[in-house]
Amino acid sequence: MKKLLAAWGFVMLSILGASVWYLFGPGTAPEGQPPLLTLAPGNLSRLQTDFNASAEKVRIVAVLSPTRLESLQAASTLQVLLTEFEGAPIVAQIIWEPQLDTDWAPPATEVMARVWDTRIKQYWDKGHLVSSQSGPLQFRIYTRGATWREEMPPPGLTAESASASIESLRGYLRSVMPAQTVRPPTIGMPTRAT
Repeated sequence: MKKLLAAWGFVMLSILGASVWYLFGPGTAPEGQPPLLTLAPGNLSRLQTDFNASAEKVRIVAVLSPTRLESLQAASTLQVLLTEFEGAPIVAQIIWEPQLDTDWAPPATEVMARVWDTRIKQYWDKGHLVSSQSGPLQFRIYTRGATWREEMPPPGLTAESASASIESLRGYLRSVMPAQTVRPPTIGMPTRAT
């Protein structure tokens, strides 16, 4: 009987441990994207290096919460825009940071899967290292040639909410992109090609 109870206890603890890891462990970035990078004072230069490595492209930087509804909608809006500008020289950096009491863990796999485009790099910024430098705006679009030196460069366009500002974001991207790289606007959410 003791062996049966010990085996049952082991199974239950294993299930509990796996559940905690699944719910609260770091998520996995979508296929084709680099793994989620956790930012810290010692590696913030990695974000800067990634930003500057794409200076010949338009860069979109989004600072989002992994559990705030508006941020999740903004992530989906970003995917809509990237789908419309599929062949365009654009890269996006999504910085997930805690903004609500529910944001005590890195984004889950399901959260990061809202933006599956392979031109995206995703980061977890628990210490608000980026927003403390650049402010709380959700979206910033940087033109080609903008370089991050001591501070982030001024963006060409900012938006507090991507969902509310999709037309201005779309219009700005159209103004800086070659015409042949733009698709007609997407109605509804794009689906991921499998």
